[in-house]
Amino acid sequence: MRISYAASAALVALLVAGCLPASDPIAPKLDKARVEAYLRYAEGYTANVQFVIDDPLPSSYPEYFRVPVHLTSGSAKIERVYYVTRDGQHFINGAVWDLNDSPFQETLKHLPSDGYSFGPADAKVTIVVFSDFQCPYCQKFAKTTRENLPQKYPKDVRVIFKDFPLETIHPWARAAAEASHCIGNQKPAAFWAFHDWIFDHQNEVNAANLREKTLDIAKQQNLEAAKTGACIDSHATASEVESSIQQGLVLQVQQTPTVFVNGRIEPGALPWTSLDALVEFELGRPNQVPGPTAQNCCEIGILATPKK
Repeated sequence: MRISYAASAALVALLVAGCLPASDPIAPKLDKARVEAYLRYAEGYTANVQFVIDDPLPSSYPEYFRVPVHLTSGSAKIERVYYVTRDGQHFINGAVWDLNDSPFQETLKHLPSDGYSFGPADAKVTIVVFSDFQCPYCQKFAKTTRENLPQKYPKDVRVIFKDFPLETIHPWARAAAEASHCIGNQKPAAFWAFHDWIFDHQNEVNAANLREKTLDIAKQQNLEAAKTGACIDSHATASEVESSIQQGLVLQVQQTPTVFVNGRIEPGALPWTSLDALVEFELGRPNQVPGPTAQNCCEIGILATPKK
């Protein structure tokens, strides 16, 4: 699912490195009203998009500070991240790379390592998937990962599942995410039974029968039905799902599925040939390149000026 916005891929400006010592911790002060006006014009955001601009934060790069920008339009939310130079006058809309570190260093800092997973913890390739149980493209990608990765890469790939339901267009997706935790918190392996069943029977599930279907799975997994039902009814795992959503927003996830392969972001339901190629690409990464130490079916729009 994608939350679209008008975005420029160009760098706004670069500051010559070394103007201040790397140990200087002082972040620049921003004229946030001016920054908002500039970004609205540069990115084409319409007046009904609400801005919240955070104070600059330290980044992995001594000469640049990270500026999270939170955008909302109605119930739709996205996050953008810019980098600002120490003088507070030059912004970068794009990635900053340090040849001595992974090109995905900043992403890896914020990429979650918690969550239900399969594959060895010490795998050479970690794939983090932000997904939605009601998304048909997530269904396709789930089948791709579950059927192919354990078979071809039993020792080399770990997959971590993260919730990113967009309930404004998928009415039972968030409830399903909560239910999956109600089951998985009792027995982690049962999460994957729920995951596989829901995606395999996605067209049979609706808001009215989700609880019943979940209890059926719990019974099959020899879990306590009363405990599972109470968990669902009390929304006991709502905070876990919300935490996962917030992790996705920080990473600027805009659609489901969104996949991170050792920190490399790949939006959309990658076919097996593409995912396989990415895994092989990571396994064959050149030694001189530092590595990590990890259709619009579903779209919510942040309104911007139309593109021709």
